[in-house]
Amino acid sequence: MIALDTDFTQQIPSAVSVKLDDYGIIQVAGEDANRFLQGQLTCDIEQLSDKPFLYGAHCDPTGKAFSVFWLVPWQQRLLLIMHKSAITGSMAQLQKYGVFNKVEIADVTEQWHISGHFGEQPTLPQRDDDTLLLQVGSAPQQYLLLSRQPISTDYPQPYWDALEIERVRPQLTADNSQQFVPQMLNIQALDGISFNKGCYIGQETIARMKYLGKQKRALFRLSGNANGVLPATELERKVGDNWRRAGTVIMAVNRSEHLTDVLAVLPSDIEQDTPIRVKGDDASLLEIHSLPYQLG
Repeated sequence: MIALDTDFTQQIPSAVSVKLDDYGIIQVAGEDANRFLQGQLTCDIEQLSDKPFLYGAHCDPTGKAFSVFWLVPWQQRLLLIMHKSAITGSMAQLQKYGVFNKVEIADVTEQWHISGHFGEQPTLPQRDDDTLLLQVGSAPQQYLLLSRQPISTDYPQPYWDALEIERVRPQLTADNSQQFVPQMLNIQALDGISFNKGCYIGQETIARMKYLGKQKRALFRLSGNANGVLPATELERKVGDNWRRAGTVIMAVNRSEHLTDVLAVLPSDIEQDTPIRVKGDDASLLEIHSLPYQLG
């Protein structure tokens, strides 16, 4: 067995397969599906003519994200793959506006088996009309697999989440729904925001943050000694001899007895050597990593 405390982007395993129990799927169908979602999501649906899938965010009118997702077309339908807990918020928002369009919106999570596969030579099942395969990363190769039939896997969800944390690519849970503008989650750095596609829900706030330079928070990876860290956990930073509020945890994986890996929204100008701790856990200490990409 591969140890969870392995840094998968630095010490690439041969093959890891993960059952993604925490993921779910919203399906949007109907003759207005593309046009409808173009006015709802941060990504540009028209790019699906050149790309097999898109990454993006779904926001409320204030620009705060309900969810982040992978969007993939399948048999005249569009599937949004996201954290299962975020489906309720996104579904309610989509259905609110969907009544004015010729669309059918449904939670189809139970119709699919979702798994993740990564490594130097990940083992992938043969593809057919009942499977969808998305390559969502390299070094290591990383695939998201949707299948109508059960897929055998070897590892639990934290292995996939650990790799996502290394990539600093968030999945938003209901705990943090409608709390963050997508740029605070680095969605723009992951090609998940179109700034020239036209109007969509939340665009005004998102555009203002880009063009007026008002982004004061960003997503970072932190690692260190901490216990019981969950999404929405508050972090503190050391300022002189005192501790002050620093930010909020988005994802967390306990990789070993003494190593917890988290994604957290922190001040975008925070110094990398700033000591960080979990609020209420005086023995905890987390260090900030360098980002694996440039913030745009």
